[in-house]
Amino acid sequence: MRLRRFLSKGGWNLIGADTNFSLADVTFTNDLGNSYTWANALSNNKVQAYLSYYDSSSAVASQRKFKYLSTISGMDDTSLRKNKGYWIYMNEAGNLTLPSAGGSLADETYDWDKLRFWNGSEEMNVSNAKNAAWIPSTGAIRFWSVEADEFRWVCNSLLEDPENCLATSLNPWQGYFIYSNYDNMTLIRQN
Repeated sequence: MRLRRFLSKGGWNLIGADTNFSLADVTFTNDLGNSYTWANALSNNKVQAYLSYYDSSSAVASQRKFKYLSTISGMDDTSLRKNKGYWIYMNEAGNLTLPSAGGSLADETYDWDKLRFWNGSEEMNVSNAKNAAWIPSTGAIRFWSVEADEFRWVCNSLLEDPENCLATSLNPWQGYFIYSNYDNMTLIRQN
């Protein structure tokens, strides 16, 4: 089984997987080098027990909602699933080791200008997606700023005044909310 280690920050982190796996397969190592199984990390208050994910599988928009993943019975799911994103709250920083996990390494950043949008039949860069009204001209990508204790947006120099931008790139392990004027849009990194 391929393992991948990611730097996790204290607070909210967004993770994903290339295959299905159980939380029992996840380990956490804090900055002091202490390693914990998922169960031990929970009992030592290193992580929160519930991960959340957005279930958009329903054809009825009002039935699409956030659901919970946990090892505790009665939750919506007990395993991480392929091609889903999960929000995990870490009570302290360290390394999260996940089997077959996808994502970015801690030192990578990605320019917002290089993102592409896919609607299922057509792909557009950020500027064209804005012109086609797929995304708004300002505030299309938001993130929670712990320092400011509020939502901030990532600016695109093609769309907005760069002097007023709070961030122009996406950082690993920072969760982002993408505002789209249409359902089922896919965000693609252009390498």
